[in-house]
Amino acid sequence: MTAPVGDPMPHDGLSPEAEAFMRTVGAASNLPMFVQNVRAIGQMASNLESRMALLEKAIMQDVALAAKVLKIANAMTGTPGGDASNRQQITSVKQAIMLLGYDRVHYLSSATSVFGQLEQDAPAVRDLLVESVITANHGLQLSLAAGWAKPELAYLCGLFRRLGEVLVACYRPQQYLTWLERSQREKSPREGDEAAVFSFTFEEVGVALARRWGMPPDVARTMRPYRGLSDGDHTLHLITQCSAEVTRAQFGAGSSDNEEALAALRADWAHRLSLSIQEIADLQEAVMQEAGPTLRAMRVDVDSWVRERRDVQAAARIRREQHAAGAGDSNGEAATLARLGEELQSRDDDTVTEARVRAAVRALVERRRDATVANDVGLVTQATLRAAHETGFERGVLGISTEDFKFVRGRVGFGNGSPELVRNFVVRPSAAVGPVGAALQSRTDLFVQLMGADAKLYGRDRLIREFNPSQFVLLPLVLEDRLLGCLYFDSVHESIEATDTARRLMQHLRDQLVAAFARHRAAASGPTEGAGD
Repeated sequence: MTAPVGDPMPHDGLSPEAEAFMRTVGAASNLPMFVQNVRAIGQMASNLESRMALLEKAIMQDVALAAKVLKIANAMTGTPGGDASNRQQITSVKQAIMLLGYDRVHYLSSATSVFGQLEQDAPAVRDLLVESVITANHGLQLSLAAGWAKPELAYLCGLFRRLGEVLVACYRPQQYLTWLERSQREKSPREGDEAAVFSFTFEEVGVALARRWGMPPDVARTMRPYRGLSDGDHTLHLITQCSAEVTRAQFGAGSSDNEEALAALRADWAHRLSLSIQEIADLQEAVMQEAGPTLRAMRVDVDSWVRERRDVQAAARIRREQHAAGAGDSNGEAATLARLGEELQSRDDDTVTEARVRAAVRALVERRRDATVANDVGLVTQATLRAAHETGFERGVLGISTEDFKFVRGRVGFGNGSPELVRNFVVRPSAAVGPVGAALQSRTDLFVQLMGADAKLYGRDRLIREFNPSQFVLLPLVLEDRLLGCLYFDSVHESIEATDTARRLMQHLRDQLVAAFARHRAAASGPTEGAGD
């Protein structure tokens, strides 16, 4: 990959694995034109008036960017979306710069330009971007509370604190999801844990890209965890680290959603920043209000997103409890069922599809409580397949691993042409045979709409080419690290809504079937592979 002119430090100090990843990112690591223009402004303009004029010109060169800046500016000044009101409406970029200030529009525009280049449809990427915006606004509010002189720089450092992780989620989505699911199941991730999966850290590639883009040195410096020493401003580093940790504790997929843990975290940072615990807690309302306009510009409904994150956190907690308790621990089983019961209560904001899946999983959980039928794999299998059909999938199959675990073969199906589907469902859990085999090998859940890049990737797979779906779901069945088999559902014509909540509920559906396999095996004291008979 050729570094752009003026790149101060293209790849110095990068590991070979990190360099290889940067090459795969390709064009995304090149400096966006807007950021190049803004960087040049500081070199060309000697006074604020000149810089404001050049910034306005740079923004106006990108019509979409200019529209976003105006939309956010109006929202910040009380006229969101440009609706008519008694307040002054911002109608020009120049007016936005004058009202909001050069630095704020500069950082806002730079972030919008960069994020517009990175945004993907993958939910994991969207969630990381939302967390980054919240972290940025937390840093802004925290710097004001602490009396730090450059709140806009704190905003920028918070925004790009997890840039490396965002890039990995964008350009290695399946590998990232595998790591994320593992970290949710076993423990909350610590800085650097990801190196065991990727052979490089998120920090490593994030810092390299920040330097490549010529961002302020403080942005790259504060991507690194604060460990009591810093070669720059200690307060800025503390503010950025505090904002990142508090945001992750509140909204991160692997966090515990534990108010006591969050309070302890705030107490620790309050002491370091010479603030009261209440001062840090009181920031949250202002943080969410400040983040709202940016998130709306990203087409994110904040309230819905927060509700989704709570559900994701609850699911992660259940997975950790299941992993820690083991299949034979009755106390662990009771705690898991209690947590599931709480999460699966009916929700007024569920879509029709979500409500159907939630009800189906709830029924399976109730069946699981009944010791007389909980280990009846046949009944649970039929209920699982029926639930998928009611959700809207046109057909599906339960695949079971052979005794030597070298192949997964179809055993039970539903929907149009299910006998042929069962007969032809044969896949080897190996990356050598294609992306579906790779997913089974790595125990990765797939929710795939066959369009764009996914159509190119999965369209080459023998199984998908043969079945020719418009979308499909693959859920591996794993018990004590053994691949029991998988669930496969697809649609040829109809489009099934794929919300985060629906995906999570489908995973819960799979988990109830795995629990039935586990109890069947425990009752029969037979080998795992015989559980499907």
